[in-house]
Amino acid sequence: MSPILHAPDSIRIELAHALGFPSYPTTTEADPYLNYITNRYIGRGTLEGYLKLVIHVAQHFQVEDDEKSLPGKSIQGLVESRTASSNEHFIDTKAGSQTRRDDVEDTVLYIIGVWSLMLSSFVHLPFAGGVRKIALAYGIRAQESSSASRCQPYDETVSGLIKGSGLLPTPGQWSVAGSEDDGADLKAAVHLMAMLRGSQNSSTATTPNLQGSATSLYSLEAVRRNDSRMSLRFLDDLDSIESLHVAARRLNAHTLNVFGAVDIVWTHNISRHMLLCKRGGRHVLELFALPSALSATSLISDAVGLAPEYTQEVRESYSILFNARPHPRRHAKLGSFLGFGRFCWCWSCSSLRYRNSVIFGYRQHSEKRTPGAKRGQSAYASEFDQLLVELMGNEPSDWTPEIFPCLWSRINALEEHLLAAKPWNIWILFRDRRDTLQFWTFL
Repeated sequence: MSPILHAPDSIRIELAHALGFPSYPTTTEADPYLNYITNRYIGRGTLEGYLKLVIHVAQHFQVEDDEKSLPGKSIQGLVESRTASSNEHFIDTKAGSQTRRDDVEDTVLYIIGVWSLMLSSFVHLPFAGGVRKIALAYGIRAQESSSASRCQPYDETVSGLIKGSGLLPTPGQWSVAGSEDDGADLKAAVHLMAMLRGSQNSSTATTPNLQGSATSLYSLEAVRRNDSRMSLRFLDDLDSIESLHVAARRLNAHTLNVFGAVDIVWTHNISRHMLLCKRGGRHVLELFALPSALSATSLISDAVGLAPEYTQEVRESYSILFNARPHPRRHAKLGSFLGFGRFCWCWSCSSLRYRNSVIFGYRQHSEKRTPGAKRGQSAYASEFDQLLVELMGNEPSDWTPEIFPCLWSRINALEEHLLAAKPWNIWILFRDRRDTLQFWTFL
């Protein structure tokens, strides 16, 4: 393991407190996150100066209780103030010049991306003309919005920019397999359940103002809770929502790998957790690599605005993906001690081997130097997050839209990929018993 490089203790402690870990260093859960931020130092100025700038950015956007009624501090405002100041981090450019301004904007947005765990969305995309994904997504949603008072991306606060971009999954973005009409009815059912929950002390309910990422959601007119004209089909849709689930034993990282040829890729962008995509002709499942960072109060506060419900879904997803069979057979327990579990092809043993291989790959990923960083491998601080391994071993549940409202669209995409996947070699064809007719025909 590479030695862990710490900045001066006082700076590291101040950084942890600014990020929202007030008990650090008494508790060390913040270490992987702090190492991640430290490793993103790209060699401009000193490491201590870089960390001080991270602290300044995080503290600038903190919202105190007495400030909640005031307009939020914009990203543009921070850029302008740093452009005119004599900060040592930008000493090689002239204060107030356009060169200084461009430099400050790039640096501030880079730091915001690191802090908010969405770095890949905040940096320039050379293949897209140098735009930033966060600003592009914000602009697209602003055009779709009927509001004429939408401001420019960087006139927003950090939380306003992230929420306005729509990059983070939200409950309003999911749909279920079936016809478009059925999907609309089920979305309407979700709206109605939210209406009833929010109007327990009122005789009328109003439709929540929820927006999807691409299309407007099915809209409901206000209905009374005791409205006798409500259709029975609509009530059936409510039951459909409650009965939706995908069994953990059917949809997990192991079955996706065996039947769907899906590989695991670790990401530090929280918005891409459980996203299925293709790289180099193969399907990969992106998983968030730093769950301990989600305990930072600055991330779930008004400063960044990560929804606590979404962060909880991220935490709960690891056990279903990697511990779908929490009670292995007796021979699997013995095999782990006697060594023959390495050769057993039963689902309990093979899924345990797969989880161990994923953890091994995750450890290697966590100790690998960041591409583009200017610091040597010997100075790299390990980002291995022990909490992720612990979450993998928790007791799993099944996938349901009630427990995973934000991630449900991605769960659906994984389920559809698994159902459509065909055996890709003889061994997989022999093990694949999802289609009993195909299996017995093969035999």
